Amino acid sequence: MSRRPWRVLAPSGRPYTVRVAVAREPEERRRRVGAALPPRLRTVLTVAAWVCAAGAVGGVLLHAVMGLPRGPRDWADGYIYLGAASDLFSHPGHIYDAAHLQVMSPGPQRAFLVPPSGMLPFLLLVPLTRLAGLNPATAVWMTIDTAALFTALVLVARRIGLDRLTLGIALFLVALSQPVQWEVRSAQLNGVVLLLMVLSMRSFPRLGSGVLMGLALALKPTAVLVLLVPLLLRRPRVTVLALTTVVAANLVFVPILGVSTAVYWATSVAPYMLGYVMHDPTNMSLASVVQTWLGGGALPRYGALSVGVPRGLGGIAVVWGARLCFVAAWLRVTIDRRVDAVAAMCLALAAVPIFTATVWPHYLVYVMPLALLTLRAPQPWARAAAFLSLVAMLWPGRADGLWIGLLLLYPAAVGALLIQSGWRPAALRSWVGSVRMRAAG
Repeated sequence: MSRRPWRVLAPSGRPYTVRVAVAREPEERRRRVGAALPPRLRTVLTVAAWVCAAGAVGGVLLHAVMGLPRGPRDWADGYIYLGAASDLFSHPGHIYDAAHLQVMSPGPQRAFLVPPSGMLPFLLLVPLTRLAGLNPATAVWMTIDTAALFTALVLVARRIGLDRLTLGIALFLVALSQPVQWEVRSAQLNGVVLLLMVLSMRSFPRLGSGVLMGLALALKPTAVLVLLVPLLLRRPRVTVLALTTVVAANLVFVPILGVSTAVYWATSVAPYMLGYVMHDPTNMSLASVVQTWLGGGALPRYGALSVGVPRGLGGIAVVWGARLCFVAAWLRVTIDRRVDAVAAMCLALAAVPIFTATVWPHYLVYVMPLALLTLRAPQPWARAAAFLSLVAMLWPGRADGLWIGLLLLYPAAVGALLIQSGWRPAALRSWVGSVRMRAAG
């Protein structure tokens, strides 16, 4: 129901205003998938979507567990984490031995590269690792990380008010997507990191949000842009507490690893991971994709128009131009009070493929909350683009092909959030016109 003003005449002839209740269809109902369907049919479709999503998650997890590497030279990322945690008390000074080779190599090596605090969740599985071996412990960790990943997505959907049918369809597509399959098969920890980030979103602006954010960054310092969200929203204590948590979680390991090992990670491994674009076909960071698609790398390649981007300045302009545009839009959205803090954090998480030097396909799980948020947008074109981006994530070919989904999602999500914050294309046109008039005058 809404109250609409009406101008009427009093018996004396003087006009006055009254408000009449007018029935109006809720806007959120119009955004639902299948809103015009009968309730029973909608319920059946919702149940079917959730059953398919649960089956897809279980199938992906079972396939990953059954396909765990078993040869002496085969490995998964989970083996590295569990091996480092198991060796912490027996050979603490040798945990980063393989990292010495990695910082001298252009391609990926079998090395433990995250900060020492990245071992925290794997320490609980050390007894299982030593008693049953790496494979059973890795299977347990796969289950934990997968459960954490989809719990995080469900919590995001509940926080933004996404209806169950849309969420069920989205979870089905996410479960079958290449990023999630990479995440599960690799036995990575991005699902746990994402869950901590989402819990931090839900508890913001309380100080507990800073602890959860710090724990997430202590496990894997990938989405560091989220640290700026509390600062821009005038909650600096949350950021300070997050940074304090990261430092404290790593200082605990210094007496065990030794000062020299800790200093080596901070001065050699961390700068390498932050700034070096690893040479590998599956590295799908923005810098790597520009090198591959537009010919700006060490081995120039040509695009569809057979025009290569210059090796130096052109590639830098493309990469940093995209980054600056994203930052400008993100700042505009974050500082506007009409946009929820969850939207600002989702956008900050989705910045991982743009700002991180080395991005493997499983890093795209950080983009999934933004896709769910865009599925809730008022604009039909934004919801359609978000759905198509999830479909594009099913791409089974080269890793850089997943950027098709990102190129669909980023403009739609940013555009919808900018419109929510009050920005209009007419304002941009008037600004461009005023600039042209000043240049002409």
